[in-house]
Amino acid sequence: MIGPDAIPPRPPARDSGQDGGVAELRPRYEDVAQDGSIQPTALMHGIGHAVWRSLVMKNPAIEVFRAKGILPILRRLVIVVDRRSVSVNVPIRYEGAYRFAREKGGDRLFVNMWVEASAPISNTFLPTPRDAPFERLGRIFAEHVISRPFEPPDRRKVTRLEGGPGVPEIPEDEHVFEPAEALLRDRALDDLGAISFGMMHTDSNQHVNSLVYPRVFEEALVQRLAETGRDYKALLANAVEIRWRKPFFSGERAQIRAAMLEAPAGSPWTVGAAGAFFGAGDKPNSTIQTWLA
Repeated sequence: MIGPDAIPPRPPARDSGQDGGVAELRPRYEDVAQDGSIQPTALMHGIGHAVWRSLVMKNPAIEVFRAKGILPILRRLVIVVDRRSVSVNVPIRYEGAYRFAREKGGDRLFVNMWVEASAPISNTFLPTPRDAPFERLGRIFAEHVISRPFEPPDRRKVTRLEGGPGVPEIPEDEHVFEPAEALLRDRALDDLGAISFGMMHTDSNQHVNSLVYPRVFEEALVQRLAETGRDYKALLANAVEIRWRKPFFSGERAQIRAAMLEAPAGSPWTVGAAGAFFGAGDKPNSTIQTWLA
């Protein structure tokens, strides 16, 4: 189950001050639900501005990696939000950090990222007091495996960093790699339908965008709740974890399968599901767990 331990502790800042940043961004109208709650995937904008731009602009090793065809590939994403009301007229503050890491007990290398979002409690149609305190809206953890994605399969793994001065070949920090299938915990999965991916689902990485999966899965989950007579109209995802084995591409069809989960007593959630997107093979392309509140 997604919980406090799903997001690894954010490491302390380095003395160099070059491992993260801060950004303030206004949400779009589609980022905020009718009760003022932020959509979980909307917080991903903070990764790009508070972490990626800091990473690219401050760390010259990134250009060295790119020249060698070495790229960080998003492999695991965890988003947990605090359901509070926000305004599209008030910026959200994102504080981010990143760290290179090595696999505990293995030889994979990672770029891990953390983001915490905060904003004043506010309403789109009401003025926000100037002295309104910022409160946490949510947290993100993004695990990227360092790879050579354009090389043949037997040459893709990167086991040493060669980014020049200031970048250790083997990072000090350790990180536990968890397989995608472990998110399902051997649960029996029921059919929730299928989706045919088109160009509208893709991005410039040449495959289906990573944030399409949580939205499509939540839509399938709401449809199942409606079919079974559950009251779903006030429910919204506020915790999601997704792990990828490989992406889908435009023109491919995914079968969505899931096991419904009842929220444990004392949790903030109402109902959830653990599931997967299956392509042509027996193993899922990606697995996902979502909780609605």
